[in-house]
Amino acid sequence: MNQLLEEIYSTKLVKDAAGNSINPFPTATPYDIGVVLKEFIQKYNLERTLEVGMAYGLSTLFICQAHQDKGTGIHTAIDPMQNNLWKSIGLLNIERAGLADKLRFMESCSHEALPQLLTKGEKLDFAFIDGSHHFDYTLIDFFYIDKLLHLGGYVVFDDIWMPGIRKVVSYIIRNRNYELMKINTKTSAWKGFAKSTKRFLQNPLERDYGGIKLISSNVCVLKKTSEDNRDWDYHRSF
Repeated sequence: MNQLLEEIYSTKLVKDAAGNSINPFPTATPYDIGVVLKEFIQKYNLERTLEVGMAYGLSTLFICQAHQDKGTGIHTAIDPMQNNLWKSIGLLNIERAGLADKLRFMESCSHEALPQLLTKGEKLDFAFIDGSHHFDYTLIDFFYIDKLLHLGGYVVFDDIWMPGIRKVVSYIIRNRNYELMKINTKTSAWKGFAKSTKRFLQNPLERDYGGIKLISSNVCVLKKTSEDNRDWDYHRSF
């Protein structure tokens, strides 16, 4: 594992350009989730990856390190608030880790940046959606990422403890050709039960297509199994 990552998770601190220490948690990606992202990219040899939402750059470090370890690949991170809200700490961490050559950064809103990539004809193997957690913005992120994603590519949704995120995933499972993948985040049975209970109590009447509420982690992975071939009037309630 990258030395900087080990240091951040052991001290629970990141540093800005002036050397000031900041606790990035609970905003930052948990260690077990970062490991899942890294191992997933390495296991399937995913070359072109993207994330919406960079913040302190911990997920970015894991993904760029995956490309570094396998010797190929490039990662794109989109974050309109990197310099203002996050004090450029995500970008600084990438430089400190020696991974700058593995990253392309776009300081723009995802609903502006993703159409630009689509216009350029770019393609993706993997995307991590962790930007705005509103239903509509998350759905827009998926809409464009789906068009950028190769057949057989993967999209990961963070923070499925939030009802709006689960609603987007539910829409995809019901209306699009995506398969919910099993992942192992080594979450204990007790923590998994606690997460499922919390999700149920948020909205007891919420339909749970695909068993999203029962996922032990706070992320879920969907695999694109075919291109969009819906009839013009196709719709399933979600």
